[in-house]
Amino acid sequence: MDTSTRGNGTISVIYDTHGRWEICVKNDRNVGSYGIFLGDNPFDFALPATLFQLIIIILISQTLYFLLRPLRTPKFICSVLGGIILGPSCLGRYEVYWKSLFPPRQADVLFVMSIVGAIYFLFFIALKMDVIMTIRAAKSTWRLGIIPFMASFMVMSTLLNFFYSPQNFSHLQTDTSRSSLSATIAFSNFPVVSDALAELNLLATELGQIALSSATLNDCIQFFIIISHHLLDTEKVEYTIYGFSCWILFVLFSFFILRPTMRFIARSTPTGKPVKQIYVVFILLGVLIMAGITDLIGVTFLIGPLIYGLVIPSGPPLGTTLVDKCEVIISEILLPFFFVCVGMSTNLSALNNWREFATLQFILIAGDVAKVVACVLVSMTYNIKATHGIVLGLMLNIKGITHLIAFSKLKKVKLLDDDTYSHLVICVAVTTSVITPFVKILYKHRPRVLNSSTEYYDQMKTIQNSPRNSEFRIITCLHSEGNVRGITTLLEACNPAPESPLCVFVIHLIELLGKSAPILLPINYKQNRKFLSVNYPDTNYIVRAFENYAKNSYGPVIVLPYVNVAPYKSMLDAVCNLSQDKMVPLIVIPFHENDNIELGGHVSSSIRKLNTRFQARVPCTLGILVDRYSQLGSSQDHMKNYFHVGIFFVGGADDREALALGIRMSQRVNMKVSLFRFIVMNRKEYESKTQPSGEDSFGVEEQEEMLDEGLIDEFKSMKFGSGSVSWYEIVVEDGVEIIDAIRGLEGNYDLVMVGKRHNVGSLKDEEMGNFIENVQILGIFGDMLSSTEFCIGTVPVLVTQCGRDKRVFNKLDRVGSVNVSQKSLMSNK
Repeated sequence: MDTSTRGNGTISVIYDTHGRWEICVKNDRNVGSYGIFLGDNPFDFALPATLFQLIIIILISQTLYFLLRPLRTPKFICSVLGGIILGPSCLGRYEVYWKSLFPPRQADVLFVMSIVGAIYFLFFIALKMDVIMTIRAAKSTWRLGIIPFMASFMVMSTLLNFFYSPQNFSHLQTDTSRSSLSATIAFSNFPVVSDALAELNLLATELGQIALSSATLNDCIQFFIIISHHLLDTEKVEYTIYGFSCWILFVLFSFFILRPTMRFIARSTPTGKPVKQIYVVFILLGVLIMAGITDLIGVTFLIGPLIYGLVIPSGPPLGTTLVDKCEVIISEILLPFFFVCVGMSTNLSALNNWREFATLQFILIAGDVAKVVACVLVSMTYNIKATHGIVLGLMLNIKGITHLIAFSKLKKVKLLDDDTYSHLVICVAVTTSVITPFVKILYKHRPRVLNSSTEYYDQMKTIQNSPRNSEFRIITCLHSEGNVRGITTLLEACNPAPESPLCVFVIHLIELLGKSAPILLPINYKQNRKFLSVNYPDTNYIVRAFENYAKNSYGPVIVLPYVNVAPYKSMLDAVCNLSQDKMVPLIVIPFHENDNIELGGHVSSSIRKLNTRFQARVPCTLGILVDRYSQLGSSQDHMKNYFHVGIFFVGGADDREALALGIRMSQRVNMKVSLFRFIVMNRKEYESKTQPSGEDSFGVEEQEEMLDEGLIDEFKSMKFGSGSVSWYEIVVEDGVEIIDAIRGLEGNYDLVMVGKRHNVGSLKDEEMGNFIENVQILGIFGDMLSSTEFCIGTVPVLVTQCGRDKRVFNKLDRVGSVNVSQKSLMSNK
């Protein structure tokens, strides 16, 4: 036999026994072409066709997502619609287009890429899951994870058995197909629910957490059913025994060899450094290996990546590095291939039997309604409002990639025919497209307290209405170790005393990366030492620093540390909920421009937006600590034996909170508090021009003046004349003179406090914010005191705000925000 290469193929010449020649020409150029100038059609080869498919699929998916984004349509729906457009239902009807763009010999390439995308997507979903923590949370709401599923399954199974008889329809004639379909639709899957809630910005809400817990419980049940079915679905007993043995060995290998190895990699990675690239490469290669192993032992190849993702520690450093490096490529490039394949397998011509289509949609909708009704009834047993039970049922009815994968699997094993498969894909697309915006519309987020302004301020916990002889509670939020020194010194200045000890809730705020579910975890240092040292080492250091401060404090201090892992845009939810649960009068957050904190541009901008959301939603008094040069507690004069606090008082609820905190500070030994009160002569004249006239407005002004005078008189009576308390009255004409007067009051302060909101004459926060950067956050005088115009900007400033800022609240409310909590779910009794 002679073989030689000629032109576009391989020529083989064979001599048979009779002396005859057999010449075989094999075209082995199916991958790439020589170019159009040499007569090749690029679409006759796999590589150009695949590249063009990739480009057209991404373009169509992103275009549809851009067009349907105002309707809150999920991304995967847009990809499925793109596949339907490219498939035989629309453009695929044109034979020239279909054979050119999707040639039969290239179909396997598209299919393999879609499977690889689905494998890696499931791996990343499992990687982000914290199953143990979510199941722990599901213990208290386990009925919401089981009863709605059972109700939906029973309704659909009963209706399918009733309607799908041989006399009515020819499809779904076996009990296995009907029960499999009912179970697939009834299950609520964590990957689907978490992805939808992330797009709706509902992950951090307590209702969202309940939905995630319920979906995780559903996943555990479904996981057990799938494994049992695959291993028991054989006629020979020895095959079942071999399958179970291999499966047990696989699980033991995953959890007792792979998991310790992954933990070792995480521990060996230096703090703040990414995981070595060689580890990342082998971990990603392991995804395909695990998929192949589970396929070999008779379990679906999709189980391997799920197990593999679960054994890898979520969060930093390992989970975060993997997500940062690979998730965009998987979710935006490879995964759309899977959805497009699903869409291309969907043929709208299957809708010609409208009676069957309407019957199946009715059955599926009845199952969804049964789940919503069950959620409402079960929610009442948890004292959750019926309206929120409806929203929870809608969340659990959201369909997604796991359902599409299940449909494809059922179609492969002949439990679903092409027509029923198309009906189900259309049902998933329509149901999810309708439910998703409905959840956003029905779930209007409000603070826990009542919406009425009067009732809001009557029920709000503040420093002024906190008893002086009881425990004083403070929530402090930190982003890094650089915030610790300034906040601990501020806490010590707040006078912890036996009759009024400090109870400090220390919350380390961490951006949600490499995880799906946000957490607010109370830290028991002895129990969570390994968890903190591996996943969040900075939290470990912060907890130790505050525990050391509590031991060495002048008075009794109780430190209760927490770690809050959530997206920046919804990070305040857990903090505000905790403040209302514990009746905390003061929340202290760091300013985003503190120079002692090393932050990137994205992080600094995110913290600024987070601070704005705090101001819009805070249910108590908020203090923003500006500590740009970390001078708090480290005065230049080391021989000074007192702590000097300056309070700048113009008037209003915000200034009264600063003064109330100053009164508490003045009771501490070695403390000097100076009050500077500015009396604006023309204030009423300006206010009469800018505010509507009426008895109510004048009554509010008189009440505010009475509250200001009462608190100032109380301050005057505190050790006045002993040198620790001093006050000064400065008469000015307008706000401009206040700023000039502040410049002349520079001194050797260790801390300066001022309220945020002031409307004095022509100086208004909302107007000045147009050309002064930080006025919207710190107010006019807070921005001035924290700038280089006052004490060269080296004095720390605490800007107080009493309750939410309605101006910021209204702006955020128009855009949409997140603030729901347990009490807001309670029914009124």
